[in-house]
Amino acid sequence: MKKVSMFMIAAVFAASAVFVSCTNDPSDAPSITVRFNGIPSNDGVHAPDNLYVGDEVEVELEFNVPGKIKEIRIARASGTGDMPPGTYPKTKDFLGETIDKVKWTITGTAVGTVKYTASVTDKDKEAQSDDAVVEITFKERPPVYGDIETFTAVLLGAQNATVGSSYATSTNTVYTVSQVLANASTIDFIYFYQAGGSLAEIFSPNSSNAATLNIIKDMNPKRDTKFKRVTMSAEDFNAITNDAKIVETAIELTESVITNLVVGDVVAFETDDNKLGLYRVSELTTGASGSITLTVKVQE
Repeated sequence: MKKVSMFMIAAVFAASAVFVSCTNDPSDAPSITVRFNGIPSNDGVHAPDNLYVGDEVEVELEFNVPGKIKEIRIARASGTGDMPPGTYPKTKDFLGETIDKVKWTITGTAVGTVKYTASVTDKDKEAQSDDAVVEITFKERPPVYGDIETFTAVLLGAQNATVGSSYATSTNTVYTVSQVLANASTIDFIYFYQAGGSLAEIFSPNSSNAATLNIIKDMNPKRDTKFKRVTMSAEDFNAITNDAKIVETAIELTESVITNLVVGDVVAFETDDNKLGLYRVSELTTGASGSITLTVKVQE
């Protein structure tokens, strides 16, 4: 009789052990899957790190329980961001007894992090639950810089040289005096050498300097290019590959002529159609029959 009792007690303990093991099995616990734009989060919490102010991201929370869903909670813990549609806590109208999905779109309206908390509870007798945290960080959008054209060895002749003195940055074309009137609508600046005065100078077709020159004064239209001499090393100038430095440098341009140019000078300019650029003097031969050689960098 004693043997039977001991056997029954052992059987009861074994049954209890099996029951506890089943109910604590993680595969039987509720779970929350976090997706951003349809892709599961790498760490179950954070959105991709390439989101900027103005971007939109779709958040999806998938809730799964082994029994029946009792309740879903979603709250915004911090930051600025839309809440998903519906009212929370949510206790009905689930996608199914064991599953529900919630989707909504968040737009980055300011730099910072918006944080949400979510939870799901099962109706089973232990009221099992799972929690999740969702974090989305929006950063300042980096500036987008434009492409530029770089023209090297732009040779402009002085007034008595055989090489043309008028230059169009849009086409990288040098025009002689006989070609000026026909191409006035494209010419951005003109080279002149004034011995005993301002020496090597580059001026706008609309400047007072141009108004005193034969043929040049009859140009129509006269493009109103503006200039400013700036300080920039050869290394910094040569390193320019987009318009970032040009936009930063070509500000407050008010001059219509730059005088006394020498090798190494860098001048910022803005054309009549609002293209910004820089030119650097790389060579200079003095005199009315001389020339100036430029490297030009201008926005496309």
